[in-house]
Amino acid sequence: MKILVHPSSIENIKDLENKNIDGIIIGLKNYSIFQSVKLDIDSIKLFKSKHKVYVSINKLIHNNELDDLKNNLIELSKLDIAGVFYEDVCVFKMNRDLNLNLKLIWSSMHLPCNYYTCNYWNKKGVSGALLSTELMLSDFIDIKKNTDMDIFVYAYGHIPIFESNRLLLTNFFNYKNKVKESDIYNLYEKERDKYFKIYEERDCTFITEDVLNLINVFHELKNNKVDYIILNGLMRNDVDFNNIIDEYLEAQGGYVFDKKDLFTGFLFKESIYRVK
Repeated sequence: MKILVHPSSIENIKDLENKNIDGIIIGLKNYSIFQSVKLDIDSIKLFKSKHKVYVSINKLIHNNELDDLKNNLIELSKLDIAGVFYEDVCVFKMNRDLNLNLKLIWSSMHLPCNYYTCNYWNKKGVSGALLSTELMLSDFIDIKKNTDMDIFVYAYGHIPIFESNRLLLTNFFNYKNKVKESDIYNLYEKERDKYFKIYEERDCTFITEDVLNLINVFHELKNNKVDYIILNGLMRNDVDFNNIIDEYLEAQGGYVFDKKDLFTGFLFKESIYRVK
């Protein structure tokens, strides 16, 4: 099982040169969301000599972005990158229509939930799928058993529980006639006495829950043939995130973790509750 990393910063990319990871994921500037590092094509080229580079194009694409996206995909196809994570189907169609031969990984945030859909995309030439974070461990295993495509699992990082294409923080502070001093704020829910992160990017806003960490089930994922896990350093400082990466590399070397009080999302919970 291979380990891919969304770096926590540009500086963190340099730290990763000394770690035995299997690749980094860089967001394509203006076409990626929910990651710290987003670069244009020329900047992506600078890191190819020292890292196996994947590029993320995981936002919904609007009509006025299509021509520029097409040009970016053509340039990416010249770089011999390891793969492209995509959400919007237009990326798949452009790759096919232009014969770009980019290695595509389906990465729609909550949709990859069953092996039937994975096999549909696999037959269309898509090489992998990043599974939904709302699945259970048993679902990951069942999907992997029933598909030939590479399976990617999000193993560490904030989980978005709400996404809007509106700039909600900016609109809120404008309404209040106040200055927005940060892109990240704490959102308090009184009923459950709990804080969430609300995070605004260039053209969207997220609300995130606790930080997911699947380190305790690393070997179950590996033994059941999951191909890749992904660690996301968004909203993490470099020092703490480097420590997390080191722990996953320890697990890769055989160490078994049994940490307490880790947030594991729906890993051991039924994700659909029915009223009896």
